[in-house]
Amino acid sequence: MLIAFCPILLGMGDNPLSKIPETDRNFAAVYVDQMDVITECTEVSIGGKTFLEGKRGDGKLGIGFEKIRSILFQMKNNDLMGYVKLYDGSETTLKLDKKKKAYGRTKMGIFEINLSDLKKMIINPARVSGSKN
Repeated sequence: MLIAFCPILLGMGDNPLSKIPETDRNFAAVYVDQMDVITECTEVSIGGKTFLEGKRGDGKLGIGFEKIRSILFQMKNNDLMGYVKLYDGSETTLKLDKKKKAYGRTKMGIFEINLSDLKKMIINPARVSGSKN
């Protein structure tokens, strides 16, 4: 009996990448990491949410994925900056939480990456669907 519970007691019974955060809408995106590795995903989110949130000046701004064309991630003075291009042609810069993670589902399994390890995120409008219910 003790042998059967050893993997659970040692923490090997729970795979942290066995479940993706659930969102109300399904977005697809391409993640490009700092090593230029490209990962195509569906069910993408940042911290389980389908919007990008960051500081803009002294305030906070949240931008829904449906408005975002791409985000360029860059470290500047130990802060993670997100240079956001919107579908309406406008651009803005947000100071992001570098501890947040981006998620998605690939053909191979669940993908997870720290925002600070990303170079770029491109949201694919053709692969956006409404409610998952």
